[in-house]
Amino acid sequence: MSVLHSRFLVNIVFLCLYFTTHVSAKKSCDFNIKVQQNLLNEGFHRNITYGIVFNTDKEEDIWLYRGCIVALDQPLPPGVYSNPDELNEFRRIKKLNAVTKNRINIELPTEESESSNVYIFGRIKQDKAYLWLPVHARYHKAVKGGGTARNTVKSPKLYLRCPDQRLDVCDKALSPDTFLCNGSSKEKCSWKQIPFTMVTEPLIWDVPVGDLDHYYTVAVGTGLVVVMGSVYLLQAAHEYQTKRRERAL
Repeated sequence: MSVLHSRFLVNIVFLCLYFTTHVSAKKSCDFNIKVQQNLLNEGFHRNITYGIVFNTDKEEDIWLYRGCIVALDQPLPPGVYSNPDELNEFRRIKKLNAVTKNRINIELPTEESESSNVYIFGRIKQDKAYLWLPVHARYHKAVKGGGTARNTVKSPKLYLRCPDQRLDVCDKALSPDTFLCNGSSKEKCSWKQIPFTMVTEPLIWDVPVGDLDHYYTVAVGTGLVVVMGSVYLLQAAHEYQTKRRERAL
């Protein structure tokens, strides 16, 4: 009985240690994050901006965000894309840290394109983060009557990555995710999806569509411009050759 009693006491001690380290260590993480999303500029080339505020009503909640990196997973409809070459150049000059999740063909019209996603990264400074993304509208095939085509840009997903993995102590279940992971550093691949409140409506981007009723007018006009331009070039070339021969004589 003494041996059984000792084993029972040992099991009780282990259970107490487990609950102390795994249960009592959990904290109530109140993620009071607000995101404002806007579409700036006009035309077919615009910018999406993101204002992210990490509200800390309690001083003890500041530890949740300080020193962390925020990432947005922004979905884009088929009629909108972000140019991978442009993003690479911005990363090279350290003006923007963003990368496309999918392969992008910037030459395709909307009807032959698919939706895509872009990852945008930034550091949290003074409980705030300001991110932006250059986006472009694709051309739509002309239709009878013309008009406009509507592109709706939905809200992004928000992720955090902290150097000390402090978010593991939160009592709320946070969805883990890995992206841009090459296997060299587990810490750099570990992200947690964080709930937030979007304070703006989904972005609406209306782009003009060609009018098929103007097809023959445009075709004739284009043909005339090509013919007139060709005649002008031939005439200029002929005059140049004539003057060259005259100088040679």
